[in-house]
Amino acid sequence: VVLCLLAVAGISAQGPALLNGIRDTAACRKWVDRQMERMTLKQKVGQLFIYTLQPVVTQYNKNVLRKAVEDYAVGGLLFTGGEARKQVQLTNYAQSYASVPLMVTFDGEWGLGMRLKGTPSFPYNRVLGCIQNDSLLYAYGKEVARQCHTVGVQVNFAPVADVDNNPQNPVINFRSFGSDPKRVADKVVSYTRGLEEGGVLAVCKHFPGHGDTEIDSHKALPELSFDRSRLDSIELYPFRKAIEAGIGGVMVGHLHAPVLGEEPASISQQVIMHTLIEELRFQGLVVTDALEMKGIAGHDDVCALALMAGNDMLLAPRNLKKEIDGVMTALKKGTLSKEEIDRKCRKVLTFKYALGLSDWHDVAEDGIEEKLQTPELSELQQELAKAAVTVLKDSSALLPLDLSVSGTVLLSVSSSLSEAYPFYNQLHQGFPLSWIHADADSLEVIATRLRPAQRILVALHSQEVEPYASLLENLAADKPLALVCFEDMKVLEKIPEAVRHASTVVLAHSDEAYLQRE
Repeated sequence: VVLCLLAVAGISAQGPALLNGIRDTAACRKWVDRQMERMTLKQKVGQLFIYTLQPVVTQYNKNVLRKAVEDYAVGGLLFTGGEARKQVQLTNYAQSYASVPLMVTFDGEWGLGMRLKGTPSFPYNRVLGCIQNDSLLYAYGKEVARQCHTVGVQVNFAPVADVDNNPQNPVINFRSFGSDPKRVADKVVSYTRGLEEGGVLAVCKHFPGHGDTEIDSHKALPELSFDRSRLDSIELYPFRKAIEAGIGGVMVGHLHAPVLGEEPASISQQVIMHTLIEELRFQGLVVTDALEMKGIAGHDDVCALALMAGNDMLLAPRNLKKEIDGVMTALKKGTLSKEEIDRKCRKVLTFKYALGLSDWHDVAEDGIEEKLQTPELSELQQELAKAAVTVLKDSSALLPLDLSVSGTVLLSVSSSLSEAYPFYNQLHQGFPLSWIHADADSLEVIATRLRPAQRILVALHSQEVEPYASLLENLAADKPLALVCFEDMKVLEKIPEAVRHASTVVLAHSDEAYLQRE
């Protein structure tokens, strides 16, 4: 089956696992051939573009969308935010004018809630990286796929395969599954399998790795100044494992890795053709990161350069008409061949068939909210939150909490009462305890109020914990103290002495997580 499908796309065997879902390879070949025969060269070029716009249902927006679909034959869409119902309306509208069904993509690293108002969200990857049971990551991927189908999406630009090993990273941090390459790879593979077995293409990012940078590629071009051995052992490791597991898509970042290639990765033949395709043997869809980002600004005809480098699809060009004209000019000059465009277009169409787009129907608008918010979803969200609880330390065996011990005080370090109250309320339902909100009083007053306490629970809901460092250190040295962190682990790095002296340290991440061992 895979051999025949990859022949349709013009690539060799051992391809993406998603293509195994196509059983009638003859029908796939026939459909792809029929689309190719009907298209002009310019329309084939258009199939390689993913057009971006906001899901706002205005006549102007509809006119712009129709022009992109009819005049430029774009192959895909990416809506940048808004409401689910409006996105569905515009999806149906765009598909009604498309001669070839559009591949609707989504940037949902933690579910639809990352972009669409009022839709379900899941914990950040940093939280999910703490989960030991990878079958939960698989179930999470399956649920996200279900929700994507509900709003007419076939591709999710997730998971993030970057390894977060630089505390100064301004853009990846909590979007990564963690700082350990193997753990990141395991989570990436499990989530990808769930998403793709649910019928949605996973696109891991940002190749060759955006974790150890101090520059945001939205604003400038980051550099990975590491030798190849380092890249192989850390940055490239999760991508390699995802490819071995059969992931269907990889997004190339706007990153400069001198040891891999002279140009930015997203327009570098050395990075894409040599490293990603030849060395790592990736045969799925290669997608650029958004081409409107400043990390790749300053390159004329960037879309033509990206195609020549080995990308199959071009995300969010700055000017659709100008960039398509640039590709057509490259074809006339011979710097880009018609055969290469045909090969890329066939690959895109093959994936469209694999994703069910040969039999596309309007997405139902009625009952979207009810379809998204199910009892099974709520159960999974709670399971993920509880499984992410990590007991880093419990030297005095405080856990599970003995409800018969009196004199317990909860100290909440947070910026607002509304942020701190849910956890206090949850604990208060189980046993009596006193509550102090750290933001409300001076350190001296807090220390006085805590003096009679038999044991102290400190709930860290805020990144701004440094002012309380000395107080927490003194408390930890004097009596049993449990630190419960609802933020990133980096918060604990800001109060190292308090962490060292504390009896118990727990990463809970969510108010759904209880103070007990799993």
